Amino acid sequence: MMCDMRKTKRMIPAMLLAAGMLVVITLHSCKRDHLTLTTTSTVNMLTYLQQNADQYSLFTQIVEKAGYSSFLNAYGAYTMFVPTNDGVTAYLKKNNKASVNDIDVNTAKNLVSISIIQDTIATNLFTDGRIRTPTMLSQYLITGAANNNGVSTITINKQANLLKGNIRLGNGIIHVIDNMLVPATLTLAQTVEQQSQYSIFTEALKATGFYDSLNVAPANNTVASRKYLTLIAQPNSVFAAAGIPDFATLRQRYSTTGNPKNPQDSLYLFVAYRVFPELSYLTDLATITSHSTLAPLEITTSELDGQDVLLNNIVFNGVLEPGAPLDRSLSDVSATNGVLHSVQANYKIKVRKPGPLYFDLGDQPEIKRTPGLYRSGRYPAPTGYVFQLGQLADVTWVGAGGAGNFFRYCTTGPVPSSSEYYYGNDFIQPADRFRTGTNGMASITFKTPLLVKGRYKVWVDYKRGTSTNPTFVSIDGVTLPNVINVNDGVNDAESDAVLEAKGYKRYSESPLTPGNSAGGGNGHVGRLAGTINIATTDRHTLTIFTPSGGGAAPISLDVVEFRPIDMPSQVYPKLGRDGTLKY
Repeated sequence: MMCDMRKTKRMIPAMLLAAGMLVVITLHSCKRDHLTLTTTSTVNMLTYLQQNADQYSLFTQIVEKAGYSSFLNAYGAYTMFVPTNDGVTAYLKKNNKASVNDIDVNTAKNLVSISIIQDTIATNLFTDGRIRTPTMLSQYLITGAANNNGVSTITINKQANLLKGNIRLGNGIIHVIDNMLVPATLTLAQTVEQQSQYSIFTEALKATGFYDSLNVAPANNTVASRKYLTLIAQPNSVFAAAGIPDFATLRQRYSTTGNPKNPQDSLYLFVAYRVFPELSYLTDLATITSHSTLAPLEITTSELDGQDVLLNNIVFNGVLEPGAPLDRSLSDVSATNGVLHSVQANYKIKVRKPGPLYFDLGDQPEIKRTPGLYRSGRYPAPTGYVFQLGQLADVTWVGAGGAGNFFRYCTTGPVPSSSEYYYGNDFIQPADRFRTGTNGMASITFKTPLLVKGRYKVWVDYKRGTSTNPTFVSIDGVTLPNVINVNDGVNDAESDAVLEAKGYKRYSESPLTPGNSAGGGNGHVGRLAGTINIATTDRHTLTIFTPSGGGAAPISLDVVEFRPIDMPSQVYPKLGRDGTLKY
């Protein structure tokens, strides 16, 4: 027994050491990833504010009242916008408060929460638009530039100017500003209603029922896609320029059923078309080019043109339809349930009928901008003009690795040969080889021109080659059923009707498929990839891909045709090598 007791006493220190190590390991393995656990001599945010009380004592009082003192003195990775004492004093005076003591706890929490981002955002990440991460209040801040008396300043949320940035502390970054940041407290509906310049638009919101749906706080909205919205408001001045002086005129002009709350009514659709079920600030509208609206199956496009963000700036059938610019000074207005923008021109849903689209795959903006390149005849195959991944905005691809992972634009020379009938005398070759594995390209994706909603037959036009690789086409991720074998030609002894029944056609202007002899199988060929239903009028994604590792020769692709299924002919017009249609 004594021996056992001595063993037990000797084991106790070892057990305690092991247990201590286990606790340390457990604590280390359970640490939160965003915490900075290493020690530093740099103070944290609260200590910094306290050490500089002559500048920040009032905001420190608000932090303490909100109950955030411990939080801001803990290690972490945060960004905080801190107003000076003068900035807090201006806020108190504006709101008829004698001191910080007159601010209630909930207000204090909101004032601090709108000033803190759980991310480290230095000034080099400020853009002319929203900051990438929302605040602790789940509202985004926006930054911009202003010029006052020849002095440029950075503005924060259109409420304050940046005085000093990038003060790096133990738990993040402080930016000093000259005024308090105040969170949005109104819904989109209330924000519009409070501004007299939108009185006609406000009446339209109420008449159509959208005022109620835009007046719901995110926490109370049971529809996930409607919690945060983007609203394009139209000022009275824009209505007046369109000959609409008041709401009565607007209703008379647009309400086709007499009941603006009817989802089929044109006034209802006019308003629905201006509501996006998404949260999109100007920076989002400048980079994301297509937006769903609450008008069923109708989208709005957006793009950045210089300094202007334009809505529905569209090239349709080769003609530019000028877009409606947003007023930057009146846009990016945050609400509790979204963001408000102001448009400078009247715009509406355009009723379009499906029509044929002949998508020349070489018709890319960068190719047209390159001097002496587009359809010039100076870059024939096999060399052509090479573009690397990232050089074409509307074309991306998945390389299979190795050599040949590029996009080649080719022309047919100043005087095309008798066997070359490419549309516009140009074509493209996706990489040196189109295949999986190595030395080639597995898939290539294009953004189409505007396609009007409807049902289309999709034809892929190419020049017959020796590649035996099966190739497929998908539209917006939907793979069409028919395989494209580029070594397939057409039999010129067969009529257009017989060929079409087999899913082929002579798409070029040549009387016979170039290079063909009767019963042969060479030349320029149109292959029916399948039929697709385009649900929305928009630009869509077209992907040409191969699941196979073969593909010993380049593929020369010319045009992808979208012809409405009820078009009188799927064969005519044919595509001329001078770039015109041949009827």
